[in-house]
Amino acid sequence: MMEEQENRFLVMVIRDLLNLCEITKGKDNKAVIASNIMYVVGQYPRFLRAHWKFLKTVVNKLFEFMHETHPGVQDMACDTFLKIVQKCKRKFVIVQVGENEPFVSELLSALATTVADLEPHQIHSFYESVGHMIQAESDPHKRDEYLQRLMALPNQKWGEIIGQARQSVDFLKDQDVIRTVLNILQTNTSVASSLGTYFLSQISLIFLDMLNVYRMYSELISSSIAEGVPFASKTSYVKLLRNMPDARESEVLSLFATIINKYKAAMIDDVPRIFEAVFQCTLEMITKNFEDYPEHRLKFFSLLRAIATHCFPALIQLSSQQLKLVMDSIIWAFRHTERNIAETGLNLLLEMLRNFQASEFCNQFYRTYFLTIEQEIFAVLTDTFHKPGFKLHVLILQQLFCLVGNGLLTEPLWDAATVPFQYPNNEMFVREYTIKLLTTSFPNMTAAEVTQLVNGLFESRNDLPTFKNHIRDFLVQSKEFSAQDNKDLYAEEAAVQREKERQRMLSIPGLIAPNEIQDEMLDS
Repeated sequence: MMEEQENRFLVMVIRDLLNLCEITKGKDNKAVIASNIMYVVGQYPRFLRAHWKFLKTVVNKLFEFMHETHPGVQDMACDTFLKIVQKCKRKFVIVQVGENEPFVSELLSALATTVADLEPHQIHSFYESVGHMIQAESDPHKRDEYLQRLMALPNQKWGEIIGQARQSVDFLKDQDVIRTVLNILQTNTSVASSLGTYFLSQISLIFLDMLNVYRMYSELISSSIAEGVPFASKTSYVKLLRNMPDARESEVLSLFATIINKYKAAMIDDVPRIFEAVFQCTLEMITKNFEDYPEHRLKFFSLLRAIATHCFPALIQLSSQQLKLVMDSIIWAFRHTERNIAETGLNLLLEMLRNFQASEFCNQFYRTYFLTIEQEIFAVLTDTFHKPGFKLHVLILQQLFCLVGNGLLTEPLWDAATVPFQYPNNEMFVREYTIKLLTTSFPNMTAAEVTQLVNGLFESRNDLPTFKNHIRDFLVQSKEFSAQDNKDLYAEEAAVQREKERQRMLSIPGLIAPNEIQDEMLDS
């Protein structure tokens, strides 16, 4: 459909739906029409960007729906508002023809009324949407003014709570107060997520008080758990707050990871202090089994990956015992059957291997860990529970085989004291070690088959597709995989095929929804 045809069609559909909504009786019927309106307008941001009056009418209609208490209507209104703002945000911060002020200013003047009937999670979504609008304002003074007006209500409530807490810390124990504090912080989080660095003026305003509140609650939690019954950490009071192990907050790990990802190498000198504060104590919590503290696991390994990526020199400075703890924790991660944790561990290992290969400690590191890593990767590679990690298993093995096959290690990997004769090079040693490892692990395969596989891996080490095919063929032939659904082993190829199909559909008008086609379109 050409743009002009699309415009005429949309005007007719939306206008008729709006009229139908006005004349229809019964809340259920109105709710159905309202959901139709919201769905249609959310699909065509290009049209809304080109027609300001229509855009304003639609947004004001969404504000009306935010007062409609029929189940689902308010949620859809908030979701549609967010979707429209993300695609049309510039339109709300400029003075449109026939208007006296930007729409965002008009919206902020009536903010309290607009959100009066919304639930907390809907208010958070609304605030995130307005944050997107403010982020589009190029004038820093106007931007700060809009932000100050947006946050006036939560800041007023925050100030009241801080004032009461200064008089008596016990005030913070009240469950309604706890919920209000959480709500205010979530509102700030929602705005920060859409506003980005422009949130600075607001965070500067509440930061010190926020740290004090965090400290007070941490002390209350720890004392409650220390004095309480074994299940004290599961009570609603402590759950609302959340350093006893059960009270340790996983978001602290996320915070450190975010700081390191943001400031990169500038954090190198601080990594030892971070290790001292969170590494050992977290490791003790998560390595006892695969179930306890699930929220800490992924965040812990995400922190390690941030350090390995941006502060690698700090890892080199660790003692051999500390580095062993890091490597043990990485191995523990990719053994995990939880896909996200295993993938984070594998990505982290790949990062570590590449960084050590480029460092002056290359020989020392690989002499200590090469055989362990190879053995552990083959163990998960041949475990049917770890099929989703196939792509990363292959990349890690390729890294190892290239390392020895291309002569990048200048010192022997074997221990001369325990090996009966000297190998001519590392490739011969690893070739023999790998054949023994796989022959022992797969007694149903002949020595000739295993030798053929290992020779093929060394020959194809610089050609990833061929290298991957050798490993995949080996797995499919093995008894463990032969009776399984092995689609995970072909996931990468399937993803490429899906993208080709999507590009084909994009070339045919009408096969892809308009809002999907316009995902990459800039708001102008």
